[in-house]
Amino acid sequence: MIFSERGRVNRFFMVLLLFFPFLAGLSFQSSDEVPLRLEVDLADWGLEDASDVGYLSVGIYHKESGDELTVYDIRKKRPVIEQPARPRSRIPRIQGEVFLLDDFQHGNTNRLGGYFSKISRDPSESRVTIDEASEGRRSLCFTFDQKTPGFAGFWIHLFDFKLSPVERIFLDASPFRYLSFTIRGEEGTERLMLQVADHSWEIKEDSLRIGDVGQFLPSGRIQNAWQRAWVPLERLPERIKKDELASLVFLAQPGRGRVHIGDIAFTTLKDVPVPGPEEKKVSPPSPHRGMWLWNTKDLLGNVEEQNRLTGFCKQNGITEIFMQLPYMIEERNGKKAVLWDESKMASLLSCLHDAAVKVHALDGDPRFALREWHGHVLDTIRSVIRFNKSVQPAERFDGVRYDNEPYILPNFAGIQKESIISQYLELLRLSVELTEPAGLDFGVDIPFWFDQKNEFFESITEFRNRPLTEWILDIVDNIGIMDYRTEAYGADGVIAHALGELQYASAKGKKVFIGLETAELPDETILEFGQGRGQSGMRLTKREGTKILLEWFPEGRRMETKNGFFLPQKKKIFVPAGKITFAGRDIGELTGIMAKAESEFREYPSFYGFAVHYYRSFQKLSANQ
Repeated sequence: MIFSERGRVNRFFMVLLLFFPFLAGLSFQSSDEVPLRLEVDLADWGLEDASDVGYLSVGIYHKESGDELTVYDIRKKRPVIEQPARPRSRIPRIQGEVFLLDDFQHGNTNRLGGYFSKISRDPSESRVTIDEASEGRRSLCFTFDQKTPGFAGFWIHLFDFKLSPVERIFLDASPFRYLSFTIRGEEGTERLMLQVADHSWEIKEDSLRIGDVGQFLPSGRIQNAWQRAWVPLERLPERIKKDELASLVFLAQPGRGRVHIGDIAFTTLKDVPVPGPEEKKVSPPSPHRGMWLWNTKDLLGNVEEQNRLTGFCKQNGITEIFMQLPYMIEERNGKKAVLWDESKMASLLSCLHDAAVKVHALDGDPRFALREWHGHVLDTIRSVIRFNKSVQPAERFDGVRYDNEPYILPNFAGIQKESIISQYLELLRLSVELTEPAGLDFGVDIPFWFDQKNEFFESITEFRNRPLTEWILDIVDNIGIMDYRTEAYGADGVIAHALGELQYASAKGKKVFIGLETAELPDETILEFGQGRGQSGMRLTKREGTKILLEWFPEGRRMETKNGFFLPQKKKIFVPAGKITFAGRDIGELTGIMAKAESEFREYPSFYGFAVHYYRSFQKLSANQ
């Protein structure tokens, strides 16, 4: 059995949305005439028959070789999100007739815990981030290309949307008479429409119009110089409850443009001074940067490739490499032995250490989380320890790292989850018992959602009433967060998905690498099916035992259901690969996102640096200057 150069298909980074985190089952391709098909075992989901299924969530990967289907969730019915009998709201603290919602000088959320995010529909495009304006002042930067019949815009929440509906606290704006903000256009010809939502309209994912931003500016329009807008709250639509405000929405009018927005505030009077931006303390950047490397075989005994690697590390500031251990398993005297070319490995490690690069022996497989595979993992770690004892200090590994990703196991998302997690944590404890006395750092790679909740506000991987991330950080020396996003700021950016881990790791004295992706990935469409009516959907046909066959035709093609059970399609979300990978982009975009995110991460002692996945794709990206 060979475990060298682990395959790179359908790994975590293919899971594009926070609320759909699980990969389960095998994938099959389709053609124009044949539906996508996938066989699943309902026993893994605690069900027995196709007629028991009332809710289904799947993903379709759009690969060059054809579409592939994978299952995320199967249940008897779609969970109901509990709503409060009456929403909670609060009047914020007012200072000098002003409540400063956000000046965008630091942090990723405003003073009400609200995030911001872009919204768009084809053929329009939009992007919103925190950026430096031309004069060096940080502001919210909205770039758009508005084309009919689509739309482009962004929202700013006045509450923390990561809290469940019963926990949320909305803005009671009763004492205020004005909404105020500064604004500047790059060209001075941009037009934005301002809208607002209260609690009830937020539930509908909709908002009501207040008016064109220009009418609230001194000049009557957006210009390429800063102006302050004063929006009378008496202009709020009658159907909006002023004491339950939930979000501000800015929608672009037809055309292209870029607009900067600064210091948003609610005031009790017009023309009162709004506090200027606070000066942000700047900490020095982290000197550490990691990189995953899977093609170790190409480097062993190859001086030219080794020199190319060390040169690349120096050029890109790489200080730590997570290097796949290219070993084989052989039977010797009735026992299995983990073997690799130790002399060539020692030479490679010495070369990297000469370039001031630390090396972590990397391995991983979802099956390794299961107890039946623990012996193999521990034998591999023992082989690294024996190797280190047999060579000179400059030729030794600095750490051991595992990228096991147990959530890829077909039955992880169902009723076996707790058992698999328990076995996985057991493996981590046994591993540290070996690496700690040997002076080796032990780290693991995890997805950002191990400490988060799904769209139904259920904990995704909670174990014994605690997030799985906390259990892991209690055991290991460091983690690498697969924080695969291509935006730094916003509700779904790199910063938002890493703060929980950084906070807990800081309290525990552990190190965190923030991982970013550069490999080429396919787009994905996420579909949701449920009981009711619908022209297209998923056919479920009973197979042997508790197994069923899922069959899905593209929309517009009605399926025969004489021999099966039909679930209509209820929801569709298209997620482009560009959401999570920098593949095909300019290297400056990657480094730019790193710089923005790091400006927020530096305050956490646990932040150790970024790590890039992976060497070959990073090489390709670096060629795009």
